[in-house]
Amino acid sequence: MNLSRRTVLKGLSGLSVSLPWLEVVAENKKSKAPKIPRSAFLFAPNGVNPHHWDPKVEKGNLKLSRILSPLEKIKGEVDYFKNLYHEGSIAPGGHFPKTANFLSGVRINRTTGKDIKCGMSIDQIITRKYGHLTPLPSVELGIEATRTGISVATGYTMVYGGHISWSSPTTPMPKEIYPQLAFDRLFNSSSMNKGLNSILDEIKEDRKMLLNYLGAEDKSRMDAFFTSVRSLEKRIEDSRKRNQEKAFKAPVDKRPAEGLPEDLNEHITLMLDLIVLAFQMNRTNVATFMFGNAVSGKNYTFLDGVEGGFHQLSHHTNNKEKLEMYAKVNKYIISQYGRMISNMKKIKEGDSNLLDNSFVLFGSGLRDGNKHSPIDLPILLAGKGGHKDIKRGKHRVYPKKTPMANLLIGIAQRSGIEINKLFYGNKAFI
Repeated sequence: MNLSRRTVLKGLSGLSVSLPWLEVVAENKKSKAPKIPRSAFLFAPNGVNPHHWDPKVEKGNLKLSRILSPLEKIKGEVDYFKNLYHEGSIAPGGHFPKTANFLSGVRINRTTGKDIKCGMSIDQIITRKYGHLTPLPSVELGIEATRTGISVATGYTMVYGGHISWSSPTTPMPKEIYPQLAFDRLFNSSSMNKGLNSILDEIKEDRKMLLNYLGAEDKSRMDAFFTSVRSLEKRIEDSRKRNQEKAFKAPVDKRPAEGLPEDLNEHITLMLDLIVLAFQMNRTNVATFMFGNAVSGKNYTFLDGVEGGFHQLSHHTNNKEKLEMYAKVNKYIISQYGRMISNMKKIKEGDSNLLDNSFVLFGSGLRDGNKHSPIDLPILLAGKGGHKDIKRGKHRVYPKKTPMANLLIGIAQRSGIEINKLFYGNKAFI
């Protein structure tokens, strides 16, 4: 028996959990995969150790660098870009002119806050066309709250350092940094207020009804889906409880922010898993994630041999020990990118998978954090956006100072958006 998407949703009137792709839901008889690509844009602050970033091609084989080595098992799913830059980032001011414009390339207005001006980012250009088709037009996540005030060293408002997503030149999109609040928004959940242990408690009867219509493969897919929902829900709840316990025991000035994971690795993995789940559930088609704000001083001492804040390490002054720690932080961040796209590849959607039906871009607005250079940016792109003609696993070397905006235009065009120019870019590629 085939059900239309509308029939399923009407039958599950109380359901606050959107369904993943199912064989029984015949949204399009000619195609078993979603038509609109999901697009995720991941930003890392502070650049990379340039001595351990670039891959090589030897005798036709791609050889990954030390920092990129966590991608070894999935290296064929990723393109590695060389010589991209943002002309609009060539400006004094350190990190700030190279963060806010990461997804546009526009030159930001140097201001202390009264007249901020950037440019509409590519994620929001995509959202403008497709946002009405999903419960959430877009999702913006991070791990650090946006700071207010002025950077004395640069003369820029620090608002620029906390946003890569802009719905207009003067409107940055607020990002969520609390996993529980992000989860609640994703599900439109009121389970906590109802005293329920899980969001899944709200839909017990609907789940039973739905299973009567499903074949063996769909039942297995739904079981795995609900297991992943509950697992993520429990991880968030456990993190919240641990923080409450530590807050009760710790001195007042040592207490972690309520509901914010104290464990940095846990915080990052939760937020990335939420994006994957949002895509799987068709809650949104567009997401951004910031591994940290501009000049992020997040501490990665959970990594063996790493001491000091990330920003401090990026200003290595060619010190051997700092360069080593800088590379270790970079490698960890890439491992999280790899983990995300690996998980997406495991989620089947007809004869394809979630990764192949998505674009997942990773990058930084700086090359070497020590030089603050926006030339030859570290940029990666995974996923095919549903296009079978796209082949990944290539080291794409372009002429020096090729606009990164061309890549952003390419993603938009492959997403069905008519755009031929984006600030300093006017030639699409992907």
